[in-house]
Amino acid sequence: MREPVNLSVLRPLEGAPGRDPLVQLCAFRAGNEEYAIDIMRVEEILPPQRVLTVPHAPAFVEGMLHVRGVLLPVVDLRQRLGLPPAAVSERTRLLVCLLGKRRLALRVDRVTEVMRVRRSDIKPAPALLSPGRAPFVVGVCGPPERARLLLDIKALLRWEAGREAPRPGGSA
Repeated sequence: MREPVNLSVLRPLEGAPGRDPLVQLCAFRAGNEEYAIDIMRVEEILPPQRVLTVPHAPAFVEGMLHVRGVLLPVVDLRQRLGLPPAAVSERTRLLVCLLGKRRLALRVDRVTEVMRVRRSDIKPAPALLSPGRAPFVVGVCGPPERARLLLDIKALLRWEAGREAPRPGGSA
């Protein structure tokens, strides 16, 4: 029997019906796939900017970004998902996201759309990862020809020592 979709990563839109509320998602591309996160986690979308390298950071942490007097960690989503690197283009974006009281920037290849879907239209993600690891993908939405993988940012950012190689030039 398949586990129900863990939709605790989504907040329903205000005024949405209680039984099957609408949720609003920010969809974006990383590599050949399209992903989505809860729009309520996205504070702003920025064009590419200069990132300061941080020694000894996990490999998926590109560095720090200075935004209006605050330093934010920048997570390269391609690196975190194990995708090959790509050059920064005019479509590359930084999603400044809120995780509780923390803020960070996710580097994505491009933002595709903001969409509204009913919670019931989000299907469980297939069992993708080995047991004991926090799944990044918690659901799938959209038609089969344009399915979007719903990401849990908190799970995506958990870094377990010994499972992740440090950035080249750094030491663990």
